[in-house]
Amino acid sequence: MKIVLDTNSFISCIGKLSPYRNVFDAFLNQQYTLCVSTEILLEYEEKFDQFWGEEVTHNLLATILTSENTSLHDIFYFFHLVHGDVDDNKFADTYLSSNADILVSNDRKLLALDKNEFPPMRVISLEEFSKQLTSRD
Repeated sequence: MKIVLDTNSFISCIGKLSPYRNVFDAFLNQQYTLCVSTEILLEYEEKFDQFWGEEVTHNLLATILTSENTSLHDIFYFFHLVHGDVDDNKFADTYLSSNADILVSNDRKLLALDKNEFPPMRVISLEEFSKQLTSRD
């Protein structure tokens, strides 16, 4: 299974006491492939640094970049599907570029893309993805 995980969802699943910790643990256990682009990695870096500082950010990014289940994608075409927050287009574009199975987000503008007729997209909440992972165990 290939997924794109938006930044806020990623942040929400890292803490040891997070109710969504199983999402990060599933990544560490290579239960899914995390699809990223340079733009996504740069946003991860910026937000991780704000939350946890330089050392934790360095360790998290190193984990992402060296994991066999991370797939880095160059974006050559920009679909401009997200209206109202154009910065979130990086997640939709990476989803399409990587041919991912799921885009995980709690952002209502990204969740609205689940109703998109063309190109079709599967966008679910972090809670729903967490439940899916739990039911697979």
